[in-house]
Amino acid sequence: MMHIDEDSAAAALAESMRVLRSRSNGRVPVSRLPDEILLMVFKDIEEEKRLDGYDSDDDETDDRVGDAPACLVVTHVCRHWRKIALECPTLWTLIRSTPPLWLDVVLERSQKAPLVVSYTAFSISVLEDCMDKVLLHLPRIKHLELRVSEYEVAHVMDLLSSQPAPMLEKFKFFLYNSLPTTVSTPNTIFQGQAPLLRHLDVFISDRIWSSCIFGGLRTLRVVRPSLPDLLSALRCMPTLEQLSLVYGLSRSVQPIPFNKVPLARLKSITVDGISLQNAVSLLAHLALPVDIKIALQLSPITGPHTFADLFSVMGEHPDGSGPVFRSLRVIKPNPSGLAVQFSTSTTINSHYSWDPQDDDIRLSIECYNEDLEAHPNGPFDEIPRDTAINICQIIAQRRPQAFFSGEFESIQMQGCSDFIGGLTAALRIEGSSNVTYPSLRVLELQDILFDGHELQDLRDVFIMRAQHNVPVHDLRFRLCKDLTADQMQLFQEVVVNGIDCDEYTLEHSQA
Repeated sequence: MMHIDEDSAAAALAESMRVLRSRSNGRVPVSRLPDEILLMVFKDIEEEKRLDGYDSDDDETDDRVGDAPACLVVTHVCRHWRKIALECPTLWTLIRSTPPLWLDVVLERSQKAPLVVSYTAFSISVLEDCMDKVLLHLPRIKHLELRVSEYEVAHVMDLLSSQPAPMLEKFKFFLYNSLPTTVSTPNTIFQGQAPLLRHLDVFISDRIWSSCIFGGLRTLRVVRPSLPDLLSALRCMPTLEQLSLVYGLSRSVQPIPFNKVPLARLKSITVDGISLQNAVSLLAHLALPVDIKIALQLSPITGPHTFADLFSVMGEHPDGSGPVFRSLRVIKPNPSGLAVQFSTSTTINSHYSWDPQDDDIRLSIECYNEDLEAHPNGPFDEIPRDTAINICQIIAQRRPQAFFSGEFESIQMQGCSDFIGGLTAALRIEGSSNVTYPSLRVLELQDILFDGHELQDLRDVFIMRAQHNVPVHDLRFRLCKDLTADQMQLFQEVVVNGIDCDEYTLEHSQA
């Protein structure tokens, strides 16, 4: 009897302590927050985790460990918080390689709310235990990102074709740890019903992305399609705004239609790893808006086509119009590369990217030499230099007129001492009327080591331009080395506003 009384007393004491703790916690300011405020905090927690892991462009992301629900932690704080969290289905909609332990919990607690799913099927067990179960809820998935091995592609495609996807807005499909490959896919993906789909990102060389159900796309990112397949798909995407091609174009023996594909709403096109010849072929078959943003990463610079051909197909607009460029940047981003960017602004943002976010930079061309990367001490450094000279001369000769409308007011050259000779040749005035870059006012030379006659030749050109009433107004040196005091003085005499040197250049100048 005494033992039973002791147990009862202990239980009563524990309950009393619980009540006291509950009352004490109730007096804490955070416990007096309205439910609406707590719910906003919980949603921020869930959203932070969603942004931290989902919608990443890193194809190497490995989600093998899996994630427990983001708001699981708040359900363990107190009964009140747990009640609020469990009564809000939208807190349980993120499924990011969620392990089987929590998958059923998330699917139940999310009720009928739209799901955001990111799953990696790195094994048959994950495919059977998790992904099969998740894709049963395909009709309420809003964002879907799948990474599968080539051995599971067929099975996953069957699952994707088993139901419609009326709520799907974004679909990403990658092959896990594998190169793009062609697989047999059904034509009934999503049973032909994905009316809200606007973003498609596929790492697979199959014409899954050419289905008519993708006609409402705004964004398309596809890996190494053939040009005929791509053009066929684009004809069914009149509302497309962003087009990205990864690894350029694959070879194809299929005939290419002669008529161009109209893409009146396209805002940007980004292509990496494409040859100059394929870039010319691609742009020649697209009817692009005048204000399009183009970013091309070319490798290697070989083949029958030239940059004049590339600029010609870019400049073919029915009304003869084109972008009005105000500034030009030539930069050497690495030992094997050369980049040229054209901006509609009088200045170019200092942060270089071959695919810039700056809307003023309307055309970016980066060329890199694979041979130089493989053999850094080999005889391949002349190819980027010739490329720079070639581009500068084409611009100077204003070919074609439609593309290079407007006048360059500023030019920036960064990290490329060898290219100053090409610029000097382009700026030189030949005859009494052949004035190149007549609106040029600012020239900035950055991160350059002067070790030859480049500056003397450039000064002679400045004198010549001043004599023809088209002088350079500002010459800027940034992060340069081995300028002499005599050279600085000589330029002071031929530049309208004199020269401007940063502290680094002054410190590394010769006495």
